[in-house]
Amino acid sequence: MTGTGETVSMERGTAPSTAATGAGRGWKALAGYFASDDPLTGAANRLLVVLLGNQPTYPLFVGWATGEWSPWLVLTMLSTPFFCAVPWASRRYPGIGRLAFPLVGALNGIFCTVVLGRGSGVELFLVPCLVIAAWTCPAGNRRLLAVCLAVLYAAFVAGRTLPWGPVIPFTPDQLEALVSLNAYSAASFSALATWNLWGVPNERRA
Repeated sequence: MTGTGETVSMERGTAPSTAATGAGRGWKALAGYFASDDPLTGAANRLLVVLLGNQPTYPLFVGWATGEWSPWLVLTMLSTPFFCAVPWASRRYPGIGRLAFPLVGALNGIFCTVVLGRGSGVELFLVPCLVIAAWTCPAGNRRLLAVCLAVLYAAFVAGRTLPWGPVIPFTPDQLEALVSLNAYSAASFSALATWNLWGVPNERRA
């Protein structure tokens, strides 16, 4: 009886350990996916982690700021898989792959303008995209930077001029609250991006 009880106790004791080991391996694999031997790519990926951590809460903040809890707000999260693919692009195409981050951000800005409307201030998120593009573009590759800046500018023009949306209609007061939310968010992320990327030595921008 005692021996059997001890065996059961030992088996039960190993279950949490196995689960903890599995969770630890999963976390290690996730951290390894976003890690990089290149300091600049690693810094950009840290910003990406911040963005991905905030994407699920953005619809909640929009609902809180405007009082509009439309189920269509989940559409603002559709870009998440594309952002998750940025570290892969950075490994597959060293240097230029880093620019996938601001380019996906630009396309996300256009899409969210369709969802939330031209008066929502979503285009303000193109500012941190511009900051990230300027800091992460490979040194001396002005043509590549020019292409990236052209895409960002085209995204801004498209968001302001094309006759589309919004999927979710907002009142003027709601739009004012939404612009304020997006302005503070874009300014905060721009400041964080500048602070995080500024510390990478210029000679490492390859």
